[in-house]
Amino acid sequence: MRTSKILLAVLAGSLAAACASAPPPQPKVTEIVKPKEETAEELFTRGVAAMNEKKWDEAREAFAKAAAKDGGLANAHYDLGIVAEEQGDLAAAETAYRGALQANPQHKGAVLNLGRVLRQRGELADAAKLYEEALEANEFDVDYLNNVAVVYRLSKRYDDAVGALRKLLSRTPKNPEAYKNLGLVYYDQGNLRLAEFVLVEAKKLDENDAGVWNNLGMISLQSGDRRKALGQFQKAVELDASCYSCNMNVGAVALAFRDYKAAHASFTKAAALQPNNYEVHLMDAFALTGMKKAPEALQEYERVSRLRANHPEALFGMAELYYGPLKDLNKAKGLFQNYLALGGQLPRRETAQQRIQVIDMKLQAGAAAQAEEAPEAPKLRKKAEGGEDAGNMEFLEGVEQAPEGDEAPQGDVAPEGDAAPGDAEGDTEAAPAPAP
Repeated sequence: MRTSKILLAVLAGSLAAACASAPPPQPKVTEIVKPKEETAEELFTRGVAAMNEKKWDEAREAFAKAAAKDGGLANAHYDLGIVAEEQGDLAAAETAYRGALQANPQHKGAVLNLGRVLRQRGELADAAKLYEEALEANEFDVDYLNNVAVVYRLSKRYDDAVGALRKLLSRTPKNPEAYKNLGLVYYDQGNLRLAEFVLVEAKKLDENDAGVWNNLGMISLQSGDRRKALGQFQKAVELDASCYSCNMNVGAVALAFRDYKAAHASFTKAAALQPNNYEVHLMDAFALTGMKKAPEALQEYERVSRLRANHPEALFGMAELYYGPLKDLNKAKGLFQNYLALGGQLPRRETAQQRIQVIDMKLQAGAAAQAEEAPEAPKLRKKAEGGEDAGNMEFLEGVEQAPEGDEAPQGDVAPEGDAAPGDAEGDTEAAPAPAP
């Protein structure tokens, strides 16, 4: 018994010692796994997918990150430029295309798109230099020759434009784009007969080319045959519903015919194609004014002002709306004053000045009536209502009437560079598209 007790005591002491010496349990440490960082190629692929779904902000962010991660990835810069153009940010587009060319000086799409951006910004000399440098390495490149001819034409360097196009046709005599551009050169020079002859030759090469029909319509319009022109513009839209200038010209001729509903429909289609082009919103404002939809017309003028600050036609148009159907003389006066403050050769300067005079008389008449100044109020009111002292007005009060035919833009004076598909950069190589 005593031995057993001694043994138990020894075992108990050993167990206690063992427990005392055992280290306390340690918490299990889990290693933090950092998320895998996307490579430049993965970012680029994600950007292309977003661009294909027209998720422009997402695409722009992905391309910008890809380009920052790998400056030599030319297509990331290139597609970043395309997205920036789509969002109306021409400055960012220019920077991106130049980045693509720095990474790859032979990137043809970047050359063509950068040339278009420069042309849209009115930097014709820089655009010409860009194409000329590209032609030094590719003397007979079809797209470069067509595009440098466009820039020469817009710069009124007509001999240079004809020279470039003849050089192109010497190698590719059946190039409809060259004939379209040559027709536009003769059109700009006022040689309508020769312009039509050249464009008919282009139509023989491709009678389903919307640009040919559009340019023929411009010639018909310049010749005074608006109905024929309208049919040709409509044929162009039928062949290519995505042709911005074709839709614009259908709308412009409809506007000239005072078919405001048809004009508005065409401008709506054009706006869907180029939502950041101020010109289509200006034209649509004219159409909506003719339809007596003043609030909608005002919205279009406001869009113009956001896209092109202090645009004289937008300022004057908004002033007329407030002067007439919207009936806010104080706002009208402020806008007329802003219009006059632009200075320069303003086509409606006298009208704006007369409007301000009438507004002042109306406001004075209203104030006099409220103050019960009986002797003066009738005389002022008579002036404000267009009586014997109101002066000769160029327009009816308000804008329920459509703008006069010589005020509304016509199809043959659509914005240069957008007036005809012949101005497009080759339509295939230069059109914005995801890089392969």
